[in-house]
Amino acid sequence: MQIIAFISGKGGVGKTTLTANAAIALAQRGKRVLVIDLDPQNALRLHLGMDPGDLSGLVREGIGHGSVFDSSFDVKFIPFGNVTEVELQEFEAALKVHPYWVRDGVHSLDPNAFDIVILDTPPGPTVYLQQALRAAQRALAIVLADAASFATVPQILALVEQYTVEQPDFQGVSLIINQMSDQGQLGHRVRAALYESYPSRIVPVAVHRDPAVSEALAYSRPVLQYEPGCKASLDIQYVADWLLASSPE
Repeated sequence: MQIIAFISGKGGVGKTTLTANAAIALAQRGKRVLVIDLDPQNALRLHLGMDPGDLSGLVREGIGHGSVFDSSFDVKFIPFGNVTEVELQEFEAALKVHPYWVRDGVHSLDPNAFDIVILDTPPGPTVYLQQALRAAQRALAIVLADAASFATVPQILALVEQYTVEQPDFQGVSLIINQMSDQGQLGHRVRAALYESYPSRIVPVAVHRDPAVSEALAYSRPVLQYEPGCKASLDIQYVADWLLASSPE
């Protein structure tokens, strides 16, 4: 069972959208995939067709087979859950006391039930990022081809190193460029700078900016199903192939 953390240094990079669609692409390749939402925004459920009125999630139910939901896309998931501010504060306090809560929860699952577990995290240096990295065997950091994202890369790499230093099975972090535009010189210059600065870490495909992605979300559908032949869908399919090919398993 491979555990992958999807992380980012800043918000607005399309991380949860990419997480959901990458999970679906992996499922289309015959992998048994579980996605766990560690982001208090609780947005993953919208991508996977959960009833928006359902309050269930890992805050109240924890990580276990009883808290796993089925989706219509052959992906199973555990939502974060709709919680009050008090519940959120208590949950975050508990995570600080139990730094391996997520890892222990994932390891409590039947190891033969899933091939891949994906952890979706909020941006920046949160307690959820710490929990995810202490559980994961590899990480995928989502960045944009802009100056703000480029500036966050050293910080996110330092956080990954800090939180995985005692994990001998951690295989490293890779950078994937999301929402890449074909127009404008700045994005291409930033992309070139990322390749120059982090040549061994860049995923060898950038996911294009594509209007079909936001259109799909408006219909509560993944872009892979809404428009499977669009640029973003084809790029995400490539990302799934790369994740499998680069896995030591």
